[in-house]
Amino acid sequence: MERYKLLKNEATADIAFIAYGRTLNELFRNIAIAVSNVMILNVRKEGNKRISFKLKAENLDYLVVDFINKIIFYKDYKNLLVTDAKIEIDKKFNLQCTAVAEKLEKLKDRFLADVKAATLHDLEVKKQKGLIRCKIVLDV
Repeated sequence: MERYKLLKNEATADIAFIAYGRTLNELFRNIAIAVSNVMILNVRKEGNKRISFKLKAENLDYLVVDFINKIIFYKDYKNLLVTDAKIEIDKKFNLQCTAVAEKLEKLKDRFLADVKAATLHDLEVKKQKGLIRCKIVLDV
């Protein structure tokens, strides 16, 4: 199963991708990995920092955007890049994330793009062939 796929020519000045998962928890983990790989070449699932956070949203679309923007918050304000994450989401769109992160300074030689925010533009979350699929556009 693919974790995610970058979409070429989808957004002129932005980056778009589709993430996949058998469950919402797996989908959100793969979203985190995709966002990190957009920013850093060859991100490995390692890091010496641990971070945890909770989010609550009124629907799944907002939870996706809030989740990505929280990852970007850690990059911009804490200088940490999330390299892997364990996600738990309940039916009321409460999300608990425990993530592994690496200091951005250690990765600066592999920096590709500076993601500024997730957008609602063309956001789509749907079940397809036994997988949950999320298309998202990132502002870079």
